[in-house]
Amino acid sequence: MTGYRPRKTTVATRKRNATASPASRGAAISTAILAGTFAALASVFAKLTLDVRTVEFLRYACNTVLAPTTPYCTSLFIAKEGETSPIVLAVRTACFGLIFICNAAMWTLFTKALNRSKSSATVTVINSAANFCLTAVLGYALFSEPLALQWWFGASLIVLGSVLVSLNETNNASKQKSE
Repeated sequence: MTGYRPRKTTVATRKRNATASPASRGAAISTAILAGTFAALASVFAKLTLDVRTVEFLRYACNTVLAPTTPYCTSLFIAKEGETSPIVLAVRTACFGLIFICNAAMWTLFTKALNRSKSSATVTVINSAANFCLTAVLGYALFSEPLALQWWFGASLIVLGSVLVSLNETNNASKQKSE
């Protein structure tokens, strides 16, 4: 077997890829947002896998769905001292598996967004912004994690820096195109 030879693309294929339509750019943006959503969900499932508050979260969810006065929910999560309830173990195992599923979905969607967009920086900015914001909101809603002003300031700086890189990349691409 001889060495690796990259596949050659035709001039028409390169021109078609260079001039992305507004519809494909919109699809790239929505796909990047969805990729960021799956990244945020992966972090939620990681927290549910490892956090000690998972039992309280499950109790609350069970009591909300069934009835607040039903002792059935409490009996599901009671185990002997030092042991873990089989229900809690099953939920944690499912959450562990969902981490990998969400990460696989995120990478698949992120790759599709990169293929649909002219600018990889734009896709990265949108993916990161969606991931930051949804992780913060889900952490606050599900785990009562505080959202300090310092956290929002830091996340904003990261997104702003990514936007500046994206704008620089877009300006350089348009300069090269006009030459």
